[in-house]
Amino acid sequence: MEIIETNLQFNSNKTIRDLNTIKRIILHHSGVTVLQTVETIHNYHKNSRGYAGIGYHFYVRKDGKVYRGRALEWVGAHAYGSNTDSIGICTEGDFNSETMSEIQKNAIKELVTYLKGIYNISIVQGHKEVCNTSCPGANFPLGEIVNATIAKNETVQTTRSIVDLANETIQGKYGDGEARKQALGSLYNEVQAKVNEILLGKKTTVAKKSNEQIANEVIEGKWGNNPSRKEKLQNAGYDYNAIQKIVNQKLR
Repeated sequence: MEIIETNLQFNSNKTIRDLNTIKRIILHHSGVTVLQTVETIHNYHKNSRGYAGIGYHFYVRKDGKVYRGRALEWVGAHAYGSNTDSIGICTEGDFNSETMSEIQKNAIKELVTYLKGIYNISIVQGHKEVCNTSCPGANFPLGEIVNATIAKNETVQTTRSIVDLANETIQGKYGDGEARKQALGSLYNEVQAKVNEILLGKKTTVAKKSNEQIANEVIEGKWGNNPSRKEKLQNAGYDYNAIQKIVNQKLR
């Protein structure tokens, strides 16, 4: 699935967490019928609520597009008392008064199923299950989404060149681990071999930067978010744990 990366600027008052602490997903709605971009919610949370920025990790719009909110290694600000071990997903709309479209429903099903597989999550809850609220709305198809199973992603069209697919894989388009295998299907081994070849080629022709320089790039968002960040750094020959330690120190 495609997750649209954003260039949102956050304040420094963020709390870093170990991704292994993630145990559940909490679902929300924006609570209004007017269309709102991820930037609108980010600015509201940042400037009016006093958060570091958008409190959700993902935002699913009515047209089915999925946007990155705050990084998964940052504790969210979306469900009081339940943020530390959860991923917050917000859907655009007021599902006390609206009915969710199939395209939006399918997008959130796919996102939830993807995250459950990546982080071994078995608990998916509505906001109202952990806080005194009506969110995500009486019409929100909570049971359908909680119990959703998505068939294997369609195998990528073989008319695309292996080099193109490898470059898209490096950019994070096809996810990691099992999600990547499912997305690439029978082309997985060939594409992965090309990915390794490209990354190894880069490693031998480009002078390595210091851990400090790479940590600054991580903070600027140039290496994406975990788990793909870890894989990219390791494939590029860097010590992920050492760099993440510097990142954590800088963000305190």
